[in-house]
Amino acid sequence: MKKNIVGILAILVALSASAFTSSHKVVSKRTTDLKWFSISGSISTSASVPSANATYLSGQDGPTPPDEGCSGSGHQCVSGFDASQVNPSTNKLIGTQMPVDATTEPRN
Repeated sequence: MKKNIVGILAILVALSASAFTSSHKVVSKRTTDLKWFSISGSISTSASVPSANATYLSGQDGPTPPDEGCSGSGHQCVSGFDASQVNPSTNKLIGTQMPVDATTEPRN
C-alpha cells in the first residue's frame, strides 16, 4: 500500500509542476542573409511563389526584410529566399519556391 501511495504522490507532483510550466516560445533572431523579393499577385503566406511573381530587391540582402510599405492584406508582399533558391547570375527564383520568410505587414 505504501508503494502505491508514494507512486501516486510522485505522479501528482509531476502533473502539478507541469501545469505551471511556461509555454512561451523562444524567438531567435535570424543570422543568415536572405535574398528579398517583392511579390506581386495575391499569393497567401503559406503558398509557394512562382518566379514570374517575384522581383528581386537589389541591395536588400540580409537577415531582416526591407521596409517596402506592405499593406497588411494577408498576401505576400516581401518574401525572403535562401540563396540556393535563387539563380545567382540572374537573381530570379529557380522555378516556384516556398519563401523562408513571407512578410505581409510593414516592419519597423
